[in-house]
Amino acid sequence: MKNQILLESDPFYICQRIKEVDEGYFFVYNTSQRRYELHSSSQKGSTFALVIPYDCLDERAIFLARKTRIENIDKLIREMDAENEKREKKLQKQAIEQAKEVIYDS
Repeated sequence: MKNQILLESDPFYICQRIKEVDEGYFFVYNTSQRRYELHSSSQKGSTFALVIPYDCLDERAIFLARKTRIENIDKLIREMDAENEKREKKLQKQAIEQAKEVIYDS
């Protein structure tokens, strides 16, 4: 594990608590990328599972690990689709407002 530090303990017991989600999960700190990563010893090939998008290792990492498990894929896709639709509507509304400004300012 070049450029990776295996995290075995932390002040909030996140490294121990992640085992409640999946016994094969473990965290590493990637020194070259300066980020926390979740890995799974249960995976074939690479153990890499996901990047923890936070500057510190805390409860959010456990929540993210639970949320992104394969059993939750259908729910996660629905959430992503809903968020994308919401953003698309917001962009369309902004485009309409900008067009109105151009038309009425002319």
